[in-house]
Amino acid sequence: MRRAVLTASILLAASCATRQPMTGQPAADVDRKLSTFAFIEEGKLATFVVGTRPTRYRDSAGYVPVEIAIANRGVKKLSLTRESFTLADENGNRYPCASPKELLDNYDFLELDRNLAELSGIVFSRFGAMTGYPTMLSPTRAPESRVVTDTVELPKFGYMLDMLYFPMPTTGLIGHKFELSMTAPELTDPIFVKFEVK
Repeated sequence: MRRAVLTASILLAASCATRQPMTGQPAADVDRKLSTFAFIEEGKLATFVVGTRPTRYRDSAGYVPVEIAIANRGVKKLSLTRESFTLADENGNRYPCASPKELLDNYDFLELDRNLAELSGIVFSRFGAMTGYPTMLSPTRAPESRVVTDTVELPKFGYMLDMLYFPMPTTGLIGHKFELSMTAPELTDPIFVKFEVK
């Protein structure tokens, strides 16, 4: 009987363990793929998708585009800003989102990156029963798109698609693994997606 209780306790402890963020060691795995370039982490409260199709073309640029899709499945609202997102590389270096001014002053591929985006078609069926909310956390050079969204309040059963930018990691991009984390006041723990750029 004691052995059965001990076995049950070990199994329960293992099932309650949470995924650990990158610690400076190369990631042994990446999250599940939705396509060649899209990675997903699904939780009870939110689904977080990272798309790397535009990312793979910017290995020599000063900034890294990362396409995102987020669905709010379990909280009344999800409050997000650029500061909610952090990119980590294999060496444990962490990078904040680039500001709109940094991008407009120093980056030339804003429109092209959005043309390379693919998550809209990939997540349509997955988020089809939800309501999409337009956001613009990063600018483009089109006059109507220079007004950016500083704060997103994503209601329950709402989803968003957007493009984020980060300073170029010291590791470079191609052939490396990364982790994009998302925090919000309504989330007890961050949600993160582990992905690679090929």
